[in-house]
Amino acid sequence: MTNPERFKNITPSALPSRIEELGEPKFRAKQIFKWVYQKRVGSFGEMNNMPKTLRERLSGLFTLQKMEPLFIKESKFGDAVKFGFSLVESPHLVESVLLYDDDRRTACLSSQLGCALGCVFCQTGKMGFIRNLTQEEIIGQLIGINDYLMSKSDKLVTNIVFMGMGEALSNFRNFLSSLQIIMHEDAFNIGGRRITVSTAGVIPSIERLMEEELNIGLAISLNAFTNEQRDRLMPVNRKYPIESLVSIAKSYFNKTGRRVTFEYVLIEGETDSLEAADTLQRFLGGFPCKINLIPLNPSSDSVLRNTSDSNLERFSDQLHQRGLSATIRKSRGQDIWGACGQLSGRMIDR
Repeated sequence: MTNPERFKNITPSALPSRIEELGEPKFRAKQIFKWVYQKRVGSFGEMNNMPKTLRERLSGLFTLQKMEPLFIKESKFGDAVKFGFSLVESPHLVESVLLYDDDRRTACLSSQLGCALGCVFCQTGKMGFIRNLTQEEIIGQLIGINDYLMSKSDKLVTNIVFMGMGEALSNFRNFLSSLQIIMHEDAFNIGGRRITVSTAGVIPSIERLMEEELNIGLAISLNAFTNEQRDRLMPVNRKYPIESLVSIAKSYFNKTGRRVTFEYVLIEGETDSLEAADTLQRFLGGFPCKINLIPLNPSSDSVLRNTSDSNLERFSDQLHQRGLSATIRKSRGQDIWGACGQLSGRMIDR
């Protein structure tokens, strides 16, 4: 007897034909879709507007098993919750974060186990690349976070950032199908204006994203002001240097009308100098873009140090004086190792 197929790996475009193959009318696909993603049921037996015989048949063919949160860590500051979800047939956890910001509930989702890009300040990069997450494993994080919010009688997720473990655009097929579910009105109904994908700057993947003509935000991890420096901090720069990132950011704005955000980590003695501000102005001045200034979240074994709060404010002021749009991004979840660059899918003993 074969194991049931994992239903949540069926893409939205393929679902209607899969249901019709069972001899069912096409409208059943819409019903099932709502139950799985909007109501987040864990079994076909709960779908009480469908015939019992169909529910039993679906239960034999597919599984709706949810990803179990093996840990949930709530920040003592009340601004973040870190989740460690079990994966299908894997000894690793995938980590994701819920961020609170006034009325917003933002889910920071992971897209890969590990990462191949090796940025020196990122815990995920230290894992190396293990594998891409499936559509089910990406969406499963969002389902789990919404279940948590529901248990707290809170509002559900309002915003999505693909800024967790891995490079989402390097897992493009599963990222795109997951995005279709996230945006679908019968699922999570989160619009493109409330979704952002982050990238270390893999140019072909950004070009592929532009071809999809999706109304989502793009954030490029810059984190340095010279190519020599970025080569050292982010090895991907040797293939896609800063000049090419600026060029693709301009193209993205011209194609979509959305300003690209450049993420810039402040490292003491590395990226927080007046020379850095001058150089950023030369690179990023003169076209619509934004800069997110992010305090470094060093790991326990890191030799890199976070710049002081006063230097952070001073650097932000220097950018504003040079006509650049810069925002200091508050670091949330540091006490639970859920802040930027701190996610590392640990091994678990099953």
